[in-house]
Amino acid sequence: MTMMLAFGASWLGAVWFWRSTNRVPATDDLVLYLLVLPLALLAAFWLGRKIYSGISMPAAAATSTAAAQPAAPVAPPRGPSLSLVAAAVRAPHGASPAELGATLAENKARPALDPELNDAYGYPVMSARIADIDADATRTEMSDWLAANHMAPHYSDEQWRALSAGSEVVVELSAYLGAHPLLELHAGQVARREPLSLPMLQLQPVWQADWKPEHRQAAALWFRHLVIQSGWPEDRITVAPERGAVDTEAGTVLARLLSNEPPALAMLVTCGSHLGTGSVERLENGGALFSANLPQGQIPGEGAAGLLLTDALQATLLGTGGEHPQLLAVSSGRLPHSADQSKRANAELLQELSAKALHDAGREASAIALISADTDHRTSRVMELMGVASEATPQLDPGVDIFSVGASCGNCGAVTWLTALAVARQEAESRKAVILCISNLDPFRRDVAVIGPAAAVPV
Repeated sequence: MTMMLAFGASWLGAVWFWRSTNRVPATDDLVLYLLVLPLALLAAFWLGRKIYSGISMPAAAATSTAAAQPAAPVAPPRGPSLSLVAAAVRAPHGASPAELGATLAENKARPALDPELNDAYGYPVMSARIADIDADATRTEMSDWLAANHMAPHYSDEQWRALSAGSEVVVELSAYLGAHPLLELHAGQVARREPLSLPMLQLQPVWQADWKPEHRQAAALWFRHLVIQSGWPEDRITVAPERGAVDTEAGTVLARLLSNEPPALAMLVTCGSHLGTGSVERLENGGALFSANLPQGQIPGEGAAGLLLTDALQATLLGTGGEHPQLLAVSSGRLPHSADQSKRANAELLQELSAKALHDAGREASAIALISADTDHRTSRVMELMGVASEATPQLDPGVDIFSVGASCGNCGAVTWLTALAVARQEAESRKAVILCISNLDPFRRDVAVIGPAAAVPV
């Protein structure tokens, strides 16, 4: 009811003002008055309620706890963890997790009218575009390599943009592997046929749902080629096998990597671009493209992101002092009905997944210093995220301590959440605190990850 009142009052007031002044609103006016203003009213209401509760609850609780001696809290058990040795991103508002995190903190990251893409009426669409992607250079270099290896998949222009960003991420992460101290010993061990001490690197790509098998296979082998070019031995890298729908769900991949027997060394990478006429037409034909007439539509984005994950021993070998943020837990689930079709936002599943992830990580909700999410501008996603924040982390300021990557960088499937994870790793390292990373961009799937601060591992 509160949400309906906030949006109803804002929309009616804006329409009355524009009609009374005979003014035609611009796109910025539509976004400001039809989306930003009602969300600001809801945030103010939520903050006021929390302040009131904070004042009234201690007095009421004092009488019930005066005679009781509270028991010391018992920390839940810790499960396995993986060290997040490195992260890399190419996003519309940052070429690194640190740069993107700083822009998000300053609230300066915004989608804009696209300089190249128009809707069916000839108006430019709102998008989140990376300005300096050199797709032509990647197309030339990769096409020569594909021809030499007798592969000829046909990539669209937007796929070439994705592959350009993804290639940069793979090369950046591969540079960290060059510091492995066992690389020099590897060639000698191979020559002498001794047991190999250099770990097997598992390359795990996560693809866009609309990429065909031939696109995925060729791109995976290209990424493998880039890792080998960076100096990693060809016989110590394997590409994770195709797993159908799993290849589009980063949460499933992370949960598998975080199993009881995780790989010693893994590179998780994803890339995508929805900035092409094909993607825009699909969104528009499905009634899902953001416009002045459809403020709850999606804003297309693009980018790439990757994580380098290791066990404790490899983290020590690859890092200075062996101190890296930790992936402590991942929890996933599916909504029974599409969030795009629901009449009201329901945060129950995300709340359950957050509680489970924190329990598995052995951390309390009060320890969370920030939430990094792939949430975009749509009211259903914003209210769902706020529902989790208000119940689980009332200590957080929604305007400062919640980063919504999707609202800034647009919708790009798995790329958006893996970008949020990369930002979460950066914030865990810089703040030395626990970060909650949430994915609710998909209509059905929900994921929650807990990122712990840098922890010393045995040397």
